[in-house]
Amino acid sequence: MVIVYFDGYCNVCNRFIDFLIRHDQKGVLKYAPLQGSTAAKHLPAELRSELSTMVLQEDDKLSTESSAAILSLAYLGGGFRLIKLFLLVPRFLRDGIYRWVANHRYLFAGRRSTCRVPSAEERTRFLE
Repeated sequence: MVIVYFDGYCNVCNRFIDFLIRHDQKGVLKYAPLQGSTAAKHLPAELRSELSTMVLQEDDKLSTESSAAILSLAYLGGGFRLIKLFLLVPRFLRDGIYRWVANHRYLFAGRRSTCRVPSAEERTRFLE
């Protein structure tokens, strides 16, 4: 199972998840907020407490920050697989840009007052 963990309160994160859901025609990805019980069960405390970090769990392998975002997009298949070319960019550069956006995400798009609640159609793709 492939799980994308995200900050459930962050509007930027939720828009990214909306994008993934819309384009994941095969339903390969599952989603869970970093604040939820699935994250508590599967992720180390330091990753759960750092809400600006997106985490991708592929079986026992964890990817974070820009790598998680890139690999999540690649799972959409088709032309989205080309996004993996960005993995050739040194991680310190990719993650530097990722961290800058993450540190300003509430300024750019605001914050929800409650964690995301999936719609009826999305419920099968979300873990608590």
